[in-house]
Amino acid sequence: MTQSQERPFGVTIIAVLAIIDGILLVFGGLSFLAFGTFFATVPIENIVINQQQQPELQLQQQQQQQLQEVQNAAELQALTQFFASIGLVIGGIVLAVGIGYLVVSYGLLKGKGWAWTIAVVLSIIAIIVQIISAITTANALLSYDINASWAGIISHIIGIAINGVIIYYLFRPHVKAFFGKTRPSTTFQT
Repeated sequence: MTQSQERPFGVTIIAVLAIIDGILLVFGGLSFLAFGTFFATVPIENIVINQQQQPELQLQQQQQQQLQEVQNAAELQALTQFFASIGLVIGGIVLAVGIGYLVVSYGLLKGKGWAWTIAVVLSIIAIIVQIISAITTANALLSYDINASWAGIISHIIGIAINGVIIYYLFRPHVKAFFGKTRPSTTFQT
């Protein structure tokens, strides 16, 4: 970007949308990390002990009770570890994507060429994800709530349209020039 060139207004809008997405994704990622940490620290032994003290849950035979408690504790431990792992993995990914959006928004505002490239790639990925989600939602039309499915399909179509407009706008000559993505014209001399 040259210092004399003003940032196009549409680039500012795209950067603001990226900032909003980034902030939401950072908070979402932190929430998933908290969720995963909570499940990773759940004391299963306390839950089993509390169940033993409740008279309505006691079995008549001591051996059956002990076997059932061990089995329940093992299943509960496996379930909490599963939720903890899922929460931590998803949280880490969402947090990283959120931070990435914030970095890209900075690059968009400053006219960095790498930010233009990443914005185009993210918009293409978003369109692909929206198409897959729309197809999945359309399949739900056949077996679930029709009204909710139509609303989902419409939201996916809107998402596809928005990302399509972003890609179109980023390829406009004055926008590409702002990011230094235009090639100088070459003339052939004979």
